[in-house]
Amino acid sequence: MTGPSYSRSLLPLLASLAALTFSPARADDIVVKDSRGQDINIKRPVDSVAIFPLPIPEALIALDGGTQRLTAINPRAKAALMGGVIGQLFPEIADIRTDLVAPNFIPNVEEILKTGPDVVVQWQAKGDERVAPMENAGIKVATVSTESRETRRGYVSMLGQILGKEDRAKAFLDWEDKTVSDIAAVLEKAGRPKPRIAFIDSMNDNEFVVFGREEPYFAASGLANAATEAGFTEGSVKVGAESLLEWKPDIIFVNYYNDAIKPADILAHPVLGALDAVKNGRVYKTPAIDPATAAGGELAYQWFAEIGYPDLFKTDMRAAVTDGFQLLYGKQLTAAQIDQLVQMDWNGKSAGYAEAFGTSK
Repeated sequence: MTGPSYSRSLLPLLASLAALTFSPARADDIVVKDSRGQDINIKRPVDSVAIFPLPIPEALIALDGGTQRLTAINPRAKAALMGGVIGQLFPEIADIRTDLVAPNFIPNVEEILKTGPDVVVQWQAKGDERVAPMENAGIKVATVSTESRETRRGYVSMLGQILGKEDRAKAFLDWEDKTVSDIAAVLEKAGRPKPRIAFIDSMNDNEFVVFGREEPYFAASGLANAATEAGFTEGSVKVGAESLLEWKPDIIFVNYYNDAIKPADILAHPVLGALDAVKNGRVYKTPAIDPATAAGGELAYQWFAEIGYPDLFKTDMRAAVTDGFQLLYGKQLTAAQIDQLVQMDWNGKSAGYAEAFGTSK
């Protein structure tokens, strides 16, 4: 049994998305609602947007067709972008300012006032530290959250409104709906138990930081977070190796944001070697495509489903990534860039990965 062909199932939707690329921004005054439910008055066209959360700049670049209105980003976001494929596609990211916000998302109010962006996009969480100082200084702030699929969709719509690219934002959301619906249809027909996963963010010998809550992309891809089953609800929690042994996950994921840890570190770990996931080689570095952003999150959903259910889904992910990036960014990827996005160097020895994601597929 296989899932629907990527090219067949999404061709009409992606064709409509391509037709919306680089449409002109609108000139008017609007009110947008941010993740707090607060109304933000926006005078369009907007010329300058500062974005402080890490995954959101990719969404703006995809929606706007470039970086021309992206005034400032988080220094950690810049490092991640310039170290990856997005930085190769848009080398001008190197010139975007990073001095308006600290790596921990604390704003530099004085520099923001000097720069004068039309709007600052900031995390909703810890608003007393991250949002209030700016609003108290008269800076226009729109907050975002990626804690649920609904809040993720909300920021995509909000950015589309701010940029005057509502139709393109809707096309992204329609693409996500189609991807989630197609995955769900295959899984419902199969009637399988959900593979249980552990998502490792960092490690220090026998101590690990793992994702605690059931992230929306886990649910959309038919996966169950063993940490959530154990009672955790936080985004990140510290646990010992003994907890992972108790949970017995079927699959272990390693966060692509952390270059200091690779699947080989887990596969060679003296304690975790007792896990079936390790014995079976089901340890994977996640793709360099953030599932929390509109810029390719749908591709990440499909990747997780392919890993979780390799016998149910047979998507040509290299073709999917190629087509997706052409439509999102208007750029053609090289084979080496596709390898980088799907983490071939990291995952080449993980179970089934070279066969499913390599050039010889």
